[in-house]
Amino acid sequence: MLVYSPEEEEVFFDQIDQVYTLTESQNLEEAEALLLKIDSSIPHPKENCSVGSILLDSIFSFYEQTGKVEKALPHFLKETEYLQEKMKTGIVKSSGHFITTGSIYYVLGDLDKARVYFKIAHSLGKNSIFHDFNADFLHMAVVSDTEFEEFKRNFVLAENLPQEELTDEQQDQMEEYCDQGNLEMDAENFEKAAEWFQKALDVLPEPKEDWEAAGWVSASCGDAYFNAGKYKEALEQLLLAHEIYSSEEDVNPFVLLRLGETYFELGDHENAKKNLLTAYQMEGADLFEDDKKYLNYLKTQHKL
Repeated sequence: MLVYSPEEEEVFFDQIDQVYTLTESQNLEEAEALLLKIDSSIPHPKENCSVGSILLDSIFSFYEQTGKVEKALPHFLKETEYLQEKMKTGIVKSSGHFITTGSIYYVLGDLDKARVYFKIAHSLGKNSIFHDFNADFLHMAVVSDTEFEEFKRNFVLAENLPQEELTDEQQDQMEEYCDQGNLEMDAENFEKAAEWFQKALDVLPEPKEDWEAAGWVSASCGDAYFNAGKYKEALEQLLLAHEIYSSEEDVNPFVLLRLGETYFELGDHENAKKNLLTAYQMEGADLFEDDKKYLNYLKTQHKL
């Protein structure tokens, strides 16, 4: 098993982050070249590398986002071929790779091949491993041959459906990035912490505001930027967090506090007063225990 050191992991995640950044800015050729360079640096099988699954998930995400999902297929076929051999003599943990391979064939309209991989995945993990995926995938894995033929006759690929839940790989990646961000916050390396939280946000599919996790991750990112003295960057993240919490009718007093403090540091005293006052009205002076400067300012603007 090839286990990356913390330093090697940091380099790896920085490179993956570059791929996301290049993709978002539509530098697709450069993004693909970097992604393939990362791929070539990790020996096959990816199962035997601590970051292998994350890389494969990134490959799939990139080609899915760019509308060329078929280009991800050779990467997964190579991996699943190895895993099928391993199944004969050992234990396979990466059952999700079979679902991803099947999903590629599903999108390409080759339902027979898709079913093969869904059935393998089901044999490894039963129904539970399909809970984050399209309901068709589990259905194809468990129905009889007769029912499957009927399914094929009536099949119409639904395009542009929103993803309802994060995949296991996306969830693991987000948790890894946020854990790193929290460690950097504890060490008061605030700019580095913000970078990790930003990476966690980048994992979320668009539109990001549709994801519940975007609320607390963007709040954490804004908090890190605020503590780093990067107030413009903090404002952008805190406004996103506030929008998400407000849309859920669950206004977050800490986000309001940080928003007010950020506006204050940017010289926008009207918005500073409004947000600080609302935070105070929700939680009282205790919320300002570490922020006496802003509480004292608020006292000069409003009778508390």
